[in-house]
Amino acid sequence: MNASITRLSVVAALMAAPLSLGCGPSTSTIHIHGAVTYAGQPVPNGSIYFEPDTSAGNSGPGSMAIIRGGKYDTSEALGVVGGPHIVRIEGYDGVAHGDNSDGRPLFPTYETTTELPTKSTVVDFDVPKKTK
Repeated sequence: MNASITRLSVVAALMAAPLSLGCGPSTSTIHIHGAVTYAGQPVPNGSIYFEPDTSAGNSGPGSMAIIRGGKYDTSEALGVVGGPHIVRIEGYDGVAHGDNSDGRPLFPTYETTTELPTKSTVVDFDVPKKTK
């Protein structure tokens, strides 16, 4: 599957989520930015997705950011709500391959949980190299 199409679909779903919530209470969002590394090296291209962890009592819209040169910034999207989150990271080598301009995957989609702050700040992520 083309990673760009998948990302566009996810972005559209994340941006539509607040609209589907109607005119309920407002949820304030913050913007975070930071570095994404894989085994200690910057991830050339990719995406990072933030999903409030409802099993930990968090709610609100999800968000995502594009990773370029090992950096991401949610200010290009809707931002994120603070609190517990499920974070998914896709990383690519940055060398165009066939239809995928992001290149080949560096690792399977990485998933972790984290507690995001309630104020805008820097949050870095390191995807560990899988050991056999």
